[in-house]
Amino acid sequence: MTVAFPITPRLRPLLLFAGLALAIVATEHAITTRAIFYQHPALPVAVVFDLLVVVPALFYWLVVRRYGLPLSTVGAAVGACLALAFWLLPASRQQPLRALAFLPALLEGAALLAAAARARRLWRAYHAAREQLSWGPSLGLALEQVLGLPGVVLVAEATMLRYAVLGWWAPVEARPAHAAFSGHCESGFVALMATAGFLTLIETAAAHLVVGHWHPVAANWLTFLSLYTVLLLVAHTHAVRLCPLLLGPQALVVRVGFAWQVAVPRAAVVAAAISEAPAPAADTLNAAKVLLASPNVLLTFAAPVVVAGPYGTRRTVRRLALYLDQPQEFIGALAGSASA
Repeated sequence: MTVAFPITPRLRPLLLFAGLALAIVATEHAITTRAIFYQHPALPVAVVFDLLVVVPALFYWLVVRRYGLPLSTVGAAVGACLALAFWLLPASRQQPLRALAFLPALLEGAALLAAAARARRLWRAYHAAREQLSWGPSLGLALEQVLGLPGVVLVAEATMLRYAVLGWWAPVEARPAHAAFSGHCESGFVALMATAGFLTLIETAAAHLVVGHWHPVAANWLTFLSLYTVLLLVAHTHAVRLCPLLLGPQALVVRVGFAWQVAVPRAAVVAAAISEAPAPAADTLNAAKVLLASPNVLLTFAAPVVVAGPYGTRRTVRRLALYLDQPQEFIGALAGSASA
């Protein structure tokens, strides 16, 4: 007697990807363990191509598109495949993987070349955005509109580097006739970020020594990723410190570092004090999470608004939870303007 376990249609793409990925990995393992692998220089390149191109492509077509996952999951899949490639390939045949160290520079160079080729469109988009925004956001918006995804990545990386390197001396990004409300002074955010960065550096040094004993190339990649994480923490800390919430005569500009940003007419938003995070919902965004704090202000918009996130992400929300150092002062200022 046999028992059949029906497979729901929703699981079929995931199981198909898992089967194909396992078949590819098993095939690559069989190839890399045979003597013929060392006799043909093209085989390591083929293995790297299968693991870093074919498997992520299958993941995108069968999983990401089918289940509506964010594109960032493809990056996670590429990272997992990269670790798998280091594990499968012998140390003497990892030259194709070492060449990948130049990939980020090549991608950014390609984006810059594309920007140069579309300089006229860039200037028009920048000039149109400059009527409402400062030069930095205007340039970023123009790059995103003209270059698409490469422009989004280029702007995100440039913004991160700007805050990480220049944030130590940069002034607070305020505007005339706007009241600024910070969200980092009373929560201990800076101390938490400093602690996280310090612990990451210690962990990086320890991991480099341990992993480097068996796999120097993998240790270098881990060190690079860890240092990039520290750089991101520094940039995030400066961005939160330099980009307070701004309440102007006509608009409310919400900025949570460079993680979330939105500008709305101040008459189209109502603020209320809260003591805990709102219940998770599709139209609710808890922006206080990136501050490692519990929200104390809940903004409710008259209509759904699009909140811009990192690397071109967007969230359409009706409610936005924030942490502010002076929540009552902000609520009073917003309510006072509404009554006036």
